[in-house]
Amino acid sequence: EVDGIRIDFPISRQDIVEMTGTTLHTVSRILSSWESKGLVQGGRQKLLVCDLPGLAQLADGDTSQV
Repeated sequence: EVDGIRIDFPISRQDIVEMTGTTLHTVSRILSSWESKGLVQGGRQKLLVCDLPGLAQLADGDTSQV
């Protein structure tokens, strides 16, 4: 089992689409990219944040280390 911060309520990619006002394709592409970089781990209606500092870097616009 991977350590991280578990989002403690069921959330689907469609839920994220509705919250962010983007498309399912975009959400799927971004989450897949984040998963491949080890930032998050997804599953059926669940999300585990594995690298909070890495996500914070992305939020700040710093992609040099991620």
